[in-house]
Amino acid sequence: MRRTRTVMITITVATVFAVIAAACTPGKGPESIPLPTSPDTTTTSSTTTTSTTTTTTTIVPPTYEATIQRTTDGIAHIRAADRDGAMYGQGWVSAEDHGCTLIDQVLKVYGERSANLGPGPEGENIESDFAWRAIGIAEIAEADFAEAPATLVDAFTAFAAGWNDHLTATGRRGLVGWCGDTDWVRPLEPVEIYAYSRSVALLMSSGQLAPYLANAQPPSPDLAEEPTAEPPLFDRAEIAERLPEFGRFDLGSNGWAVGRDRTADADGLLVANPHLPWEGELRMHEVQLSVPGTYDVYGANLVGVPGIGIGFTTGVAWTHTVSAGHRFTAYSLTLDPADPTAYLVDGVSTPMTSIDHEIEILRPDGTVDTEVRTLWRSEYGPLLDLPGIGWNDTVAVSYRDANLDNNEFIEQYQALLSVESLDELIGVHEEFQGNPMFNVVATGADGTVWYADTSATPNLSAAAQTEWITQREQNPSVGAAFDRGMVLLDGSVSTNDWVTTPGARDPGLIPWSGFPMVERTDYVFNSNDSYWVPSAEFTLDASSVLQGERDIPQSMRSRQSAAVLGNNNDLGLAGDDDRFTGVELRDATFDNTAGTARLLRASTVQACRATPVVGVPELLDGFGGEILPAAFVDVSAACDVLDAWDGRYDLDRAGAIVWRETMAQFTDAERTAPGPLFAGPFNPLDATATPSQPNPDSTPVLVALGRAVQTVEAAGFSVDSTLGAAQFTERAEQRIPLHGGTDADGVTNIVEWSTLADELLSSTEPTPVRGDPIVPTSPIRGEGYPINFGTSFVMTVSFGGAAGLEAWALLTYGETGDRGSSLYDQQMVRFSEKNWRRIVFTDAEIASDPNLTERTISR
Repeated sequence: MRRTRTVMITITVATVFAVIAAACTPGKGPESIPLPTSPDTTTTSSTTTTSTTTTTTTIVPPTYEATIQRTTDGIAHIRAADRDGAMYGQGWVSAEDHGCTLIDQVLKVYGERSANLGPGPEGENIESDFAWRAIGIAEIAEADFAEAPATLVDAFTAFAAGWNDHLTATGRRGLVGWCGDTDWVRPLEPVEIYAYSRSVALLMSSGQLAPYLANAQPPSPDLAEEPTAEPPLFDRAEIAERLPEFGRFDLGSNGWAVGRDRTADADGLLVANPHLPWEGELRMHEVQLSVPGTYDVYGANLVGVPGIGIGFTTGVAWTHTVSAGHRFTAYSLTLDPADPTAYLVDGVSTPMTSIDHEIEILRPDGTVDTEVRTLWRSEYGPLLDLPGIGWNDTVAVSYRDANLDNNEFIEQYQALLSVESLDELIGVHEEFQGNPMFNVVATGADGTVWYADTSATPNLSAAAQTEWITQREQNPSVGAAFDRGMVLLDGSVSTNDWVTTPGARDPGLIPWSGFPMVERTDYVFNSNDSYWVPSAEFTLDASSVLQGERDIPQSMRSRQSAAVLGNNNDLGLAGDDDRFTGVELRDATFDNTAGTARLLRASTVQACRATPVVGVPELLDGFGGEILPAAFVDVSAACDVLDAWDGRYDLDRAGAIVWRETMAQFTDAERTAPGPLFAGPFNPLDATATPSQPNPDSTPVLVALGRAVQTVEAAGFSVDSTLGAAQFTERAEQRIPLHGGTDADGVTNIVEWSTLADELLSSTEPTPVRGDPIVPTSPIRGEGYPINFGTSFVMTVSFGGAAGLEAWALLTYGETGDRGSSLYDQQMVRFSEKNWRRIVFTDAEIASDPNLTERTISR
């Protein structure tokens, strides 16, 4: 049933008098927080003559107006007469669905959490505040906003107006989420939303380094003659063990684009499948933005960021995956022996600069005090306090961020709203070069597909690249940093400085001409490996090793993507005609076949049939205590289950649990390269299909299977338990079983547990916790496999066929963060059932939606 209502946030003559009267009334109500005032929508003028007085009232149109339509699953469709109206509407629905997220992130980026929320558990808010003050993106963004194009300023001003007007309409108590009716909720300034949006570009650079910024301090002079409490490490493996994982963290995605040579209707097909956290600021919000004659675009963006990040128009569809390249370079500074706050470059001493950062801290008794920390910067950027490397009498570490000055990032995504062809989409990327960290996978309606890695990447000279590659093998710190995803350069020589090249977005970055990209008419994909292999049919070159490694084994997820899409149609998912339909590509998205099982299950079954009892050694913890005993394990029942299993991670499949626990006994390298699992060589000329021959020595996999049986039974499950009995998420106090797998499984549809938000101190939203692991090497808990990360906004787009443009989607965690809403768990149930939602895009489709509601907002 269609329901229509109108919400007008306007100032009339009567409400002006009411406001004046209220201003004369003493006292404060519970909602009396500073709120924005709306521009007058009336003007009054008076003309007096000797005989008459004439008063004329002119009605002024609202500054902003938007119609918000909600369809099935609460999806927002925003229609407005102009761009600013659309942004106003998007700001409103952002506040309505996830009001707490944006204000929390603004406080984070400005280093104001402690002043509003207190110090946090173990001082987490204090550490976060000092880290983001050291990064300084808020100050940079404010300076850029003052000089930004008027259209961009207008867009953020309108978005802020919508967000604030929703707050005005509902008050703090009406805001959904964990921040409702708290003192720190307040109206937002346009520049604050812009600063937060800019901070998103730092996710793979300063954002992941934030936990190591707040305590970077020079060694104390009092300890100069004393031995350090912890001597420096010289072993690569030991240093790597201490360092955090940089690079992609848990972030990942699949992007598939199938062109006219491989589609049943000779059109373009796209699958967008980003893998992101299900709580916190990295959730996506699904929306359609329509401005007649200007743009009509559908997709999703991170909560609180104006515009569309991943989406489609009538002529082109695009998605992103996180690039395997590098967004920053760290520098090992050789310190001046006379001064630990100066460093040598080409033999010349260069002083660091210090900044005293002062933050306010709200204490439990309501008092507020301040703390000041002096933090240091080199010519490259802030100093780091990295575990295992640190800042001692001789060496310190600093870094330079390729996205800190990326004001083009926001401009590019505003421009993408109006692209109507693949050529236009490519042109926008070339004009702005604002892509911070993504591979782009796109398809045009004509069936041309495009892959590119246009991420912001430091531009090192050929000599500097060669030296870094050499030092990776010779210098333990450089090698360890590389193992953990960081480029660590020698800062004592200027040859490691970034090189300025004409055509780059900013000095020191790789220009457009150096980005790897390709247009095809068969298919392209990316599953977070480097640019090198966007297809099983060919490889690409790039201009710098910092854009990612080549000639290396591919992840099992990348290999599985290639197996799904390959022109030889090995898996048969493209049907008998070897040409995908939209339905077939949706089915392939949730096919859930494990690449590891596809290659290794049959040989494992053969081995366990021959050896049904396996000797498994004792498993000890770090203190010598026994976790699992040495035993002879009967694996025959597990062998029967694996023999009957088809390799899919579906709800009703027995075998998936035992296989996951078996593969968990091996490292990423062992699952992808020749070693205990694979015998055959890796062939760079056949990167998506090698290695493929199982190791004839089955001892390692048999021992792993025995350990898996022990682990599964210790967790309280049996070897024939189905995946749906163990893998789940909790929404609205119900346990929802989930299909899908992990990178280690080699499944493209990723679901897993992530601690990303905790590692980055990125959100103050309360999040679920999981039980302790049964064994250190295992992902299984006593409750099974709880899930809080993975497939998020998943979408397929088809441009051909009798129906024309047709798109389907799921937003697994739902359109709203309101845990009391029926919409909170609705799409997770859809995901569990593989029940895709048809996207309604045209006026007629929206009008026919059985759950349509509509309202108009304005100010």
